[in-house]
Amino acid sequence: MKILLAEHRGFCYGVERAVAMARGCADRPGKAATLGPIIHNPQLVARLAAEGVGTVDNLDDIKGDTVIIRSHGAPPETYRQAAAKNLTVVDATCPHVRKAQTAARDLREKGYRVAVVGERGHPEVNSIVAWAGDGTVVIETEEEAAGLPAVPRLGIVSQTTFPPGRFDGIVDILKTGAADIQVNKTICTATEQRQQAAVDLAARVDVMVVVGGRGSANTTRLAQLCQEAGSRVYHIETAAELDPEWFRGAEAAGITAGASTPEWVIEEVYRKMQEFDQAMEQEIRQIEKGSIVKGKVVRVSDDEVFVDIGYKAEGVIPLAELAFPQPAKAEEAVKEGDEIDVCVLDDDSSEGAIKLSKVRADSVIAWDKLENAQNSHQPVEGKVTEAVKGGLSVAVFGVRGFIPASQADLRYVEDLSIFAGQTLSVLPIEVDREKKRVVLSRRAVLEEERRRSEAEAFARFQPGQTVHGTVRRLADFGAFVDIGGVDGLIHISDLSWHRVKTASEIVNVGDEVDVVILKLDPATRKISLSLKASQRDPWFDVAETLVVGSVVAGKVTKTSKFGAFVEVAPGVEGLVHISELDDRRVEKAEEVVTAGQEVNVKILGVDKKAKRISLSIAQAKQDRDRAEYSHYIQDSGKGLGFTIGDKLGHLFKRED
Repeated sequence: MKILLAEHRGFCYGVERAVAMARGCADRPGKAATLGPIIHNPQLVARLAAEGVGTVDNLDDIKGDTVIIRSHGAPPETYRQAAAKNLTVVDATCPHVRKAQTAARDLREKGYRVAVVGERGHPEVNSIVAWAGDGTVVIETEEEAAGLPAVPRLGIVSQTTFPPGRFDGIVDILKTGAADIQVNKTICTATEQRQQAAVDLAARVDVMVVVGGRGSANTTRLAQLCQEAGSRVYHIETAAELDPEWFRGAEAAGITAGASTPEWVIEEVYRKMQEFDQAMEQEIRQIEKGSIVKGKVVRVSDDEVFVDIGYKAEGVIPLAELAFPQPAKAEEAVKEGDEIDVCVLDDDSSEGAIKLSKVRADSVIAWDKLENAQNSHQPVEGKVTEAVKGGLSVAVFGVRGFIPASQADLRYVEDLSIFAGQTLSVLPIEVDREKKRVVLSRRAVLEEERRRSEAEAFARFQPGQTVHGTVRRLADFGAFVDIGGVDGLIHISDLSWHRVKTASEIVNVGDEVDVVILKLDPATRKISLSLKASQRDPWFDVAETLVVGSVVAGKVTKTSKFGAFVEVAPGVEGLVHISELDDRRVEKAEEVVTAGQEVNVKILGVDKKAKRISLSIAQAKQDRDRAEYSHYIQDSGKGLGFTIGDKLGHLFKRED
């Protein structure tokens, strides 16, 4: 019997986040408790309680100083009451639920009557209704939608786990009863993916096992959808509820799980079903050449392993048939007491022992595992044995696999030998049992991890937020910074307040920096960052030192048709208008100055609001000449029929 896992199953991002936040409170000095079950899964709730995080029904029952808001969210009043009791609030509300709460509140504030499409009485729906306020109505069926009185303005949000098809049908009915209608389809995409994967798998198997709490609405809905797909369905909470008779005669069985089901519960169910399958096979299996049987290692020598397979004679595994790649000694692969699968090479026990092969048994089982992993889109672990032409040779479940160079990492790796000896998480992308061909991708696994990190980042970050990160790589146009599992780009223009030619002038790979998020674009998965925005603009520091009327030294940075720009301090420039370049009329700035020339300029004005500095070369020259000739004019002009001022009066003309 093949046992297949649904591609999308178990914890969604919101639930995984909530559980992690609850576990993070276990070591707090003051006791922490969740307000209601953190998720709809009794086994996980019990495990959290054993770790020190209990559950209470109301704030008055809190014994410690910390309350955890569960993934379904809570009303605004709960936060106010917690503050009044001086409780520390750890908000584990699912980000998608938070979006639904916010959407409902915004619609109410804009004057819409709010309708929440969801299951009446569900904790998540109750929290959304509380955020929407009085007058909010819950619509669960198309009949209820048809019975809703007409209103001028209607705003609609949805329970995040509500079936998309039912939501669309209800909305179509509600649209007929309001002149102005706003629809927020706040359904989590993970719910749609999980339901579709369950339906697809149910159509391919004889028996479908749905794992999750019986109080979980989304798990119950999965079971209903699988039944509608034509499969025989069993809804269970734990592996202990499984019955081997459910699978007798079945060629394939599938497993899916609700969003509140931990992976360890799913794994227990999977292993239990494997045990049933093996037990049923054992009932009809005989020791014959080519058969796969279970055995227990009873003795290990350097080059042989002896195995008890429950037959009249022991089996023996030669070193060459023990493992791939072949170990130097048998003890490197197995030890006494190990239970292993072996393939019968020779069923003739006349020589005292049956010849067995663990390699061949591993291969048969490995191909099943690999095919299952490919079908369910699940990563497996493989150890890199060596770098070969075009990629990497990998041992996975005792079978040789191949990772093409293009699938070894997110970016091109020139020297693949760095992976030799490493154990990598890889995804089977081609499995051909007949041709003994296995092609694997590490890149697909890394891309999925990056997508999850990006989704978390876009839910956690917002423009204007200052975050800490590490510079990962430099480019001609800027620097890429890891801000928590996702990379953002600091464009070269946002690295510093002054002009830079290369990013390496400011940062190096490995530097830790504080950056400001400028823009988040979920559609293109791009994050724009700024290093200079986290720092004070040095222009203002320099501006504080500049005194209008004073003369300072500077350097011409560039000329234009309306004047010349002069740098008066590093990164701080002012403009000398063309009329202030010289006493004479100037047609082009290049007649007076050139880029790179050092000049003295007089500060005419500093506009901090516009960040502009007005300068004059002509007036700086006049001040210099006035100072130079002032003493001479005073001494030499006496007793003459004219004064030096009459001749050089232009040096002392009134300034406008």
